[in-house]
Order: sequence, then structure tokens, then C-alpha cells
Amino acid sequence: MRNGLMIAITAVGLSLGLSAPPAAAQTAPTEPAAQPAEPTAEVREQARAHFQAGQAAFSAGDFETALAEFTAADGLLPASRALSLIGQCQRKLTRELDALRTFRRYVELYGSPANDRERRGLDEVREWIDEIEENVGRVRVDVAVSGAAVLVDGQVVGNAPLGAPLDLVRGPHTLRAEAEGYRAAEETVTVEPGQEIAVTLVPAPLQTTAAINLSANVSNATATLDGESLGTLPFSGEFEAGSHQLEVTAEGYESVRFAITLEAGQPFTRSVELFPIADEGEAWYEKWWVWTIAAVVVAGATTGIVLGATGGETMPDSDWTVGLP
Repeated sequence: MRNGLMIAITAVGLSLGLSAPPAAAQTAPTEPAAQPAEPTAEVREQARAHFQAGQAAFSAGDFETALAEFTAADGLLPASRALSLIGQCQRKLTRELDALRTFRRYVELYGSPANDRERRGLDEVREWIDEIEENVGRVRVDVAVSGAAVLVDGQVVGNAPLGAPLDLVRGPHTLRAEAEGYRAAEETVTVEPGQEIAVTLVPAPLQTTAAINLSANVSNATATLDGESLGTLPFSGEFEAGSHQLEVTAEGYESVRFAITLEAGQPFTRSVELFPIADEGEAWYEKWWVWTIAAVVVAGATTGIVLGATGGETMPDSDWTVGLP
């Protein structure tokens, strides 16, 4: 019994040992995510230089330069004061919607002030947001073609579907949707402050086909286009624009083959004339249609002769009586 118990314990131990992964193969504990590196003294000095240049330009009324300098400073060393001044420059340049987005971002990033100075800055930004929003309405733009570029007053604002309504200042605005293979859809709307309107733009597919209308001078004529049968003529149908090979045939008639070019949206109409096939053992003068044509020619010539013989002055009576008994 004791030996059996020892054997069982040994078997369990071996089983556990075989099933357990080697220590070297065990997954290492997850290391904490690396914290962003502290900006170096050089980066801080560059940010300070851009910020000071922005202040100087702002005081001089050069708001474009000030905007560029504050943006550079905030890119190197993000700070609430730099972001606030970026929004102020945008307002000075009458870019109200850009300023609104900047101030809203300020609230997202610095909406939890840690001291009185930060609290006063946040209150100031919120006041500016309220001022701008008093002159702004919202437009929800839906586009029937997914992926189409959406433009407002000629500027691309995104691709359909847009995630949120657009903030637009009071007044008229032109909305446009553009997509490859479609005719652009455009609509002008008038925005009122505090209101939200909905606009649906439906770009129309560009026509890439042309209508073909074919007929022939014989009833049993058939046609093919690029080798594909069109059936018995007359025929009407739509085909892709471009160059094509058309062939018209009929039993007992010479086939006709020629190239055609179809222009999108432009109908192509053609009446094809077929001519009988000549019999190899039949001389040209034995063909019925040759003599038909000849008969017409002779008839015309005879008419001319008759007209020639009867034309002119009447013969004198004395000529008719000469030699008569």
C-alpha cells in the first residue's frame, strides 16, 4: 500500500513536471508604459524664444506671424497660455471657426484648473466661446456617396459621412460634395445663429454610355459589336463610350465592317446599306440588277432621243408631199 502510494505521488509529480512550462519560457511581467520624456533644456529654450517672438508680433499687430510663433511654441512645449493666444490670433484674423475649435480644445485640455490663475484663464476662454457661438449655427450634412469630399465655401472639411454637424458663422455658405465618377452636388444655405439645419447632397453618376440605333436596307440583316451579337436589325441599346468594331451581315449580301466611336450621352444612329454578293460563275452582264440599271439608263437615253427627234421647228408641208403620187 505504501509502495503504491509512493508510485502514485511520483507519477503525479512527473505529470506536473512535464506539463509545466520551463521557467525560461514563462511570460515576463508587463513593464509599465514608458512615460513621455521631459523636454530638454534646449527644447524649453526654443519654445520660450517662439513664445516671446509671438508676443512681440502680437503687440505689433502682426497676427499672422504671432499665430505661427505661438503655434510653434505650443508644438514644442504645450501650454495653456500659448493655446489661448493661438485662439486670440485667429479671432484677430477673423477666423472665428478656427478660434472656436481652438478654445474648445483648450477647455478639453485645461478644464480642471489647479490654481486661481488657471481658473481665470479658463473662465476667459469660456466667455470667448460664448461670444463666438452667439454668431454661429450648425449644419448637418449628409451625402449619398460614402467617401465623397465635403467642401464648405471651397474648403475641404472632411469626407462623408461626417461625424458631427458643422459649425458655420451666420450668413450664406456653399456646400459641395465631390466624388470620382460623379457629378458634384452643391447647395447654398443661409445659417442663422443658434439654429441647426440638415442638408442632403446627392452627387449624380456621370453618364459613361451612349445609345446606338442601327437599321439596314434588308430585313434579315444582323449585327455584332466587338464580336457580341446584337441580333436582327433594327436594334437599339446602350453601350460604353469609346471605340468599337461594328459588323453588319445578311445572307446573300456583302458584309459591312467599320469602326465607330461612341461619345458619352451622345446617341449614335446609322442606317447601313448592304449590296448583293456577286455569283462567281455569272458574268457581269448576266446579273439581274445590272440589266435593271441598264434598262433605266436606256429608258433615259430613249427619252432623250425622242425628245431630240421631236424637238425644233415643224417641217414644212411641201417636204411631206415631194415624191408622192
